[in-house]
Amino acid sequence: MSRFCGEHDAEPKINAASQWKEKCLLGNGSVFSESKLWTKENVALLDKYFVNNLDEGEGDFFDKLERQLEETVSDVKKLAAEMLWLMLICPSNIGAETKRAGISRIWGWSGDSLDEKHPLVSNKVLNGIGSSGTSFNTSRWRELVYFIKLTKQLLNVDPSERARLVGNAWDMAEWLGVIPENNSRQLRHMILFLLFPDTFERIFGGTDRRAIVLTCSGKLKTVINKLTPLELDRELYEIREGYAEDFPGENLDFYVSPLKEQWKDRERHSWLFSWNPDNWKWDELPQEIAKTHRGEAVVISWSCANSNVRAGDRAWLLRLGKPPKGIFAVGNIVKDPYEGEHYDSDKAEQGKTCRYVDIEFTQILDMFKGPFVTQDDLSKITIDNQTWSPQSSGIEIKKRSAGLLEKLWDKLPIDKSTVVKTATKAIKEPVNTILFGPPGTGKTYELSNIKDKYTSSASSISREQWLAEELAETRWFDVIFMALFALDGKAKVADIEQHEFVQQKAKAIGRTKHVKQQIWATLQTHTSELSDTVKYSKRQSPFVFDKTEKSEWILAYDWKEACEDLVKNAESFTAGKSLSNSQKRYEFVTFHQAYSYEDFVEGIRPLQDEESGEVVYRIVPGVFKRICQRAKNDPLHRYAIFIDEINRGNIAKIFGELITLIELDKRGEYDSDGELIGGLSLTLPYSGEQLSVPKNLDVYGTMNTADRSIALLDTALRRRFTFKEMLPDSGVISGLRGDGYIEDGEGSLIDLRKLLDVINQRIRFLLNRDLMLGHAYLCKVKDFYSLQIVVVNQFIPLLQEYFYDDWHRIQLVLGDVGPGNSKIEPQIISHKMLSSSNVLGFEHDDFDEKFEYSVSSLSAITPESIRKIYENNS
Repeated sequence: MSRFCGEHDAEPKINAASQWKEKCLLGNGSVFSESKLWTKENVALLDKYFVNNLDEGEGDFFDKLERQLEETVSDVKKLAAEMLWLMLICPSNIGAETKRAGISRIWGWSGDSLDEKHPLVSNKVLNGIGSSGTSFNTSRWRELVYFIKLTKQLLNVDPSERARLVGNAWDMAEWLGVIPENNSRQLRHMILFLLFPDTFERIFGGTDRRAIVLTCSGKLKTVINKLTPLELDRELYEIREGYAEDFPGENLDFYVSPLKEQWKDRERHSWLFSWNPDNWKWDELPQEIAKTHRGEAVVISWSCANSNVRAGDRAWLLRLGKPPKGIFAVGNIVKDPYEGEHYDSDKAEQGKTCRYVDIEFTQILDMFKGPFVTQDDLSKITIDNQTWSPQSSGIEIKKRSAGLLEKLWDKLPIDKSTVVKTATKAIKEPVNTILFGPPGTGKTYELSNIKDKYTSSASSISREQWLAEELAETRWFDVIFMALFALDGKAKVADIEQHEFVQQKAKAIGRTKHVKQQIWATLQTHTSELSDTVKYSKRQSPFVFDKTEKSEWILAYDWKEACEDLVKNAESFTAGKSLSNSQKRYEFVTFHQAYSYEDFVEGIRPLQDEESGEVVYRIVPGVFKRICQRAKNDPLHRYAIFIDEINRGNIAKIFGELITLIELDKRGEYDSDGELIGGLSLTLPYSGEQLSVPKNLDVYGTMNTADRSIALLDTALRRRFTFKEMLPDSGVISGLRGDGYIEDGEGSLIDLRKLLDVINQRIRFLLNRDLMLGHAYLCKVKDFYSLQIVVVNQFIPLLQEYFYDDWHRIQLVLGDVGPGNSKIEPQIISHKMLSSSNVLGFEHDDFDEKFEYSVSSLSAITPESIRKIYENNS
């Protein structure tokens, strides 16, 4: 049953949604009061004051909504609050307290107060069942627009038909297809899950929905990309039904083992390694069990029979021989297979070698004192005819068996709080990828989707990591002041240096030397001239420090008033991160003609000196050097740099020595102390510092083939990157109803998909495939007016550029001319013949006849002028 949601308890949410269905959708009532809120009249007013009165001014979602609803009656405001309540039931990446505050805030606009102890706003209802991603929050107003339109149409349905719809899963899902933007709204998936939890999944993002179907159905990606949300729902239902037969009796969820391993972790393989105490006495085992119990990882070279094992794969260790027998350790492969001296000393003396891999064990159990996965447990996993008594070490565990094994391990009654949080992605090979294709094919959009993989939630960020990120761009004065404040306003320099604020600031910027000198300089610079113990000439406000006779630094004079904000910051940093904090582990930059090595790696820049206030010239790290430092400081997570329009810059000059360092086999690996233990480093020309590009840093770029052919890219760069071509895909154009059509305002339809395909076919014939038009231009087109704007303001200027103002060819692309340059009406690009007699009033032998071209105005472009582009195509 899909109502199982892993660690999230879905039942309170499903019960709440059931009450909403009965009271509101069918009874026109309210979930929080006895009023009649969900009526046609109230929804019509919400449509009038919100949907048809969108606010693009200042403020957040709530500020704008309050302005929009200011003139409405109180019941409409309460209806908006209840709509927000339903919208916020599913997302787990928004805290229950935050949700409750938002719902109460809107309800309060009515003049009444919402009882925050009402059971339908309890934590059990509001703590969520799955992540909605950041787009749900940033586009919350779009989701509300969709919700209002959905409710408006549903309430206009005959009550008996409405009751039938909300009681039938597939009919309801099909009916939703008439709602504008149904294909792109996450709320659609949430509502279907809440109403029909045994049919629909708690998968709210289109990316995951398609990824599951792509991985588990065997269908081609091009086919899956064209599936409607309803078709995807049916695919997911069939996939789940199939897995229900494979895993009888199991609670199944696509984000929980054993289903997670079938699609989400599919690139990662699982391997079974064996240990027989009769063949090798593991003397250090007790100490290594204790290490993993303390949360420390243990790395061991282990013999491996399979050469297909790769860094990042999952490793399980099986004890064979005399009892106890079973799986008692788990970890990750951290080094690909390599040859080494044979573990058997006799064979080693004969010069024989053995294949090994390095395994980082994150948990090793004491089989004599606690639980483990026994041979009896393993014998019950028969789904793939998996071998659980291997003759060699390093055999593959099939996907479905691996999923069940993960589940068995997770069920063991052991303390998992000490398990090493090894980020598997961080030990995989780095990514160097360039997305290339014509304009409008979604390259930048694809990068935006990839960004989510490089964002850490609050729960996964350590305090040290969080502090380093917060303090990286903070002035030294601010950091030192806050450290002294946190030390009760009195400390020696050595104590300030050891404070976590200073330590994490230094770590964040990669500073390992002269930190103490920085502290001394800052303290003296901001000491009052009234001080009797500090003799320093170049002082600068604020004057908040002084030194005692015992060389202890103190906060003095008017420090409370002068540094009020820093006091609040210090208290906040001391308290720790809030659950709303997240960390973006990426940088985004756009190359252009003036972009340089100094911007990207490092260069000399004019700055205001913190101590003297004077302009000084210093070496400043560029965006790439900064992200390298962040990745180096946090080797257990992946980082990324996104370079938009990579081909518009002088790549050889911008990258400099990075051309060598970004190679996959030259990437740097660091130990816990930040020392380089593998890979290549080079000396930077400005600072003279050593730089290595960390292995956990991925590099993504985009290039527009209409700007510059991919063949003209620097050859050295081409060798270091993989290239992913992104071509126009008309199948993703939804139009008004999800099928690619829009209404033309005259009772007929226009096929946006066919329009794009025919235009691009002609461009390929007349020019080449690099200059096609991307689907993104038409993805937001929902009516004919929007199409007119795209044609006049985007298509025609691009065609002008492509054809160097050869208007005749542009006419051919738009179907405006036929054989012999005959006009095909109605034209978008019209032409007429000019002769010397027409223009000058007489025949002139020096001038030939010529064509004059003109572009139709926006209002003059008719539906027929658009339809003829593709209807006349043979």
